[in-house]
Amino acid sequence: MTIKITEKINTLVVGAGQAGIAASEHLKNNGIPHLVLERDRIAERWRSARWDSLVANGPAWHDRFPNMEFSSCGPDGFPGKEDVANYFVDYAEKIKAPVRTRVAVTKAERLKGTTNFRVETSEGVIETQNIIAATGPFQKPIFPKIVPYDDDLLQIHSNSYFNPDQLPEGSVLVVGAGSSGAQIAEELMNAGRDVYLSVGPHDRPPRTYRNRDFVWWLGVLGKWDLQTPGPGTEHVTIAVSGANGGKTVDFRRFAAGGMTLVGMTKHVKDSVLHFANDLNHNISNGDANLLSLLKEADD
Repeated sequence: MTIKITEKINTLVVGAGQAGIAASEHLKNNGIPHLVLERDRIAERWRSARWDSLVANGPAWHDRFPNMEFSSCGPDGFPGKEDVANYFVDYAEKIKAPVRTRVAVTKAERLKGTTNFRVETSEGVIETQNIIAATGPFQKPIFPKIVPYDDDLLQIHSNSYFNPDQLPEGSVLVVGAGSSGAQIAEELMNAGRDVYLSVGPHDRPPRTYRNRDFVWWLGVLGKWDLQTPGPGTEHVTIAVSGANGGKTVDFRRFAAGGMTLVGMTKHVKDSVLHFANDLNHNISNGDANLLSLLKEADD
C-alpha cells in the first residue's frame, strides 16, 4: 500500500547536528523554504554517544558558528560535550531553524516522472525538491574483525564508552590511537588501569606553536583549502586533544606514564593477540608530520 504524501517542502534537511543547523541557516538566509528532521534531539550524539569527559578538539573560537560565541568558556577554551550540545540547541533557537525532533526518516526515493523526492518518515510522507543529508559520516560503529564475538572478552566501540568505571577489572586494549583512542587510553591510565594502546599510522599535529593553536596554522598555511582526496584514498587518523586545557598528544609520555604501546592490531590466534611490528615506524611518521607542520610555519 502506498502512503499518501502529507506535506510538501522545497528542501528537506535530514539531521540536526552541526551540519544540519548550518545548512538551515544558509537556506533561510537565501529565502529557501525548508524543514530539518532529527530522529532524536538536536546534537543527540554529543550527549548519548560520547564519553563523559570529552571536550571539543578545537578551541571555542574555532569550533563555533560565525554569529555566536560559547558562553561556557573563553575563546581559547575547549567546551565539554554537553556545552557543545547546548550550544547547537541555542543556535538553532537563535536562527529559528525549523527543526522537528523525534522524527525518523526511513526511506527516500525519486518520484516517478518528476525530479522531486518522496520521503517516508515516522510521522508521514513528505515530497521535496531537494534533500540534504546531514546525518554525519560515522553512522555504524565498525569493529575490526580481530577478536571473535563469541570470545570471552568484552568489546565496546568508543561511542559506547563513557568512563573507566563501566569496564570490568583487568587490562584494557585500546585499538586505534587517533583523537578518541589516545584520549580514552590516557583517561584509563590516569584511572589506574593497565592500558595497552595499539598505534597505527597517524598524523600528530602540535596543539600550539608560537602561541597559536594548530587550527590557526592550518588556516594560515592553506590546509583548509586543499582539494578533498578522491574515493579510495586511505584515511590517516589525526591524534589531537583538547583535554586538560589542550595539549599535543605525546605517545612517549604515555609510555613513560606506564602505558604499553604496541603496533597495529592484526589478529588473534589461540586467545593470543598479535600485533604488527610497525610501532617505531608509525611513531616516527607521526613525529615527521609534526615537524613538517612546524617547518611550514617557520618558512
